[in-house]
Amino acid sequence: MRYRPEFRCRQRGLSLIELMISLVLGLIVIAAVFNVYSGNSRSARFTEGLQSMQENGRYAVSVLQRGLRLAGYSPVGYIEAFDVAQSGVNTIAVRTQQAFDCNGADTTPTAGLAVNIYRHDVATSQLTCEGNQAGAAPMAIVEGVEQFRILFGLDTDGDDDTTEPQQYVPFSAALDPAEVVSLRFALLVNSNQPIRSRDMSDTYVLLDEEMVVSDRMARAVFSSTVKLRNRL
Repeated sequence: MRYRPEFRCRQRGLSLIELMISLVLGLIVIAAVFNVYSGNSRSARFTEGLQSMQENGRYAVSVLQRGLRLAGYSPVGYIEAFDVAQSGVNTIAVRTQQAFDCNGADTTPTAGLAVNIYRHDVATSQLTCEGNQAGAAPMAIVEGVEQFRILFGLDTDGDDDTTEPQQYVPFSAALDPAEVVSLRFALLVNSNQPIRSRDMSDTYVLLDEEMVVSDRMARAVFSSTVKLRNRL
């Protein structure tokens, strides 16, 4: 078979220009795929952060409503609703007659009296509850809590036939538990992780306080008012 020179010409590879065009097109496709993936990741992270914040906030409100509503409850007679000595600006110690404290410990050694201390742990950004058992570590209720604020509703009109609060005041060591007929509380709950693409400054109002924060996390205020119907 005789060699044909024109056959060799048809075996040429890609030219430099064709190779560069191919590389550019490949990079465009890769960049487009990366942008889609990055956008989906940011969207998923944002949605997950908001869901976590909403779930934590609703759960914290539910737990506090149940716990604080029992303040002063006793089937056998009047007890002081709060332990003022163990309460504070971001802490409230609730006294109630029940079989177990908030940590699940038996209250038989204290004649059925449970003192449940709800506290905001600033170091861990958690809302915790500590029961009667001496030396037991507080139980974490919910995480991502940046602020916890409580106001005490006082019935100060001297009318024993009604139990409507005339004013709401912050904690004071001179607080009279017998005058407290309701509670208002607010929690500032965050998304646990940065979910925004840039820093944003927001202002949050927690009852009688205002807080300004600037970062990439989302936050929301959860609040409620609890009527102490179990008081005698």
